[in-house]
Amino acid sequence: MNLGNYLVYDPRTGWMLKNNQEMYSWLTKIRNQLTILSYGNNLDNHAIQHLIDKYLSPVEQEYSSKVMEVKYDTYDTDINKEFDGHYYTETYFVNEKQLIEFEKELDKLPGKHIRCQFGVRAHFDVNLNGNNFSTRFYKTLDCSSVYREKIEGRYLYFIDTESIDNESIRNKINILPHKLQSCSLPINFTNWQKEIYIKHWISQILEY
Repeated sequence: MNLGNYLVYDPRTGWMLKNNQEMYSWLTKIRNQLTILSYGNNLDNHAIQHLIDKYLSPVEQEYSSKVMEVKYDTYDTDINKEFDGHYYTETYFVNEKQLIEFEKELDKLPGKHIRCQFGVRAHFDVNLNGNNFSTRFYKTLDCSSVYREKIEGRYLYFIDTESIDNESIRNKINILPHKLQSCSLPINFTNWQKEIYIKHWISQILEY
């Protein structure tokens, strides 16, 4: 790795990051970090907790193979489910074999289960007709294997509960067509483009 691609020296302030995103991607790759996201209607939280207890350890252990640092997160379209985001504060440790077994069993449960970039869980807000709507988004990974190089993916957006104006739409997400329950955008979109598409998506939900 050529650190000159990531660091710049300022005589007044010392060394600083030149490209935060590239440096973050490189650190993510060498630390073998991953987020697994389950989303959909009426997720089976009892079964999910059983799989977490069986395969994922909250304590770093000695493994014969490479250790993965994993976060697990959920988004249930039914707002009455109390486990939305329940697991995300935990960090788990697992080897590759156990991770594959965990995902294999997870895929048998209701919902979609995908890999996302570790640590990318943020909010994107838009103002529409005088109301402030907030969304939660993740960066999905395009890799079918943890160790593949190509991990560009897309940004995946969900309606969250951060804004009081979201109440008019969050409680009906589970009755919407699947294409309206989330919004997927290319990672090369500018914030201006994201705002246009997110506003259009929310307008469709309001009109449904």
